[in-house]
Amino acid sequence: MALASLSLLFPAWLIWRAFSTSRQLESRLAQGDATLLDDDRFKIDRVTLGPPGTELIEDVQFVAVQTHPQSIIGEDVRG
Repeated sequence: MALASLSLLFPAWLIWRAFSTSRQLESRLAQGDATLLDDDRFKIDRVTLGPPGTELIEDVQFVAVQTHPQSIIGEDVRG
């Protein structure tokens, strides 16, 4: 009985780890975490939700770009 319990421990750990990693990935994607681009555990394999006409280019280096808030049209930026 002990041997059977031990033999189920490794598969249970693998299932838990896969579930935990998936949950963490979903959370980080929802937050827009740019560090995912450099994370060794995850690999960008393909784009599945691109707009119509999206073209895929293989082996592209992804770079996170900082966005700047846009000023309101007609607002004097000089103060």
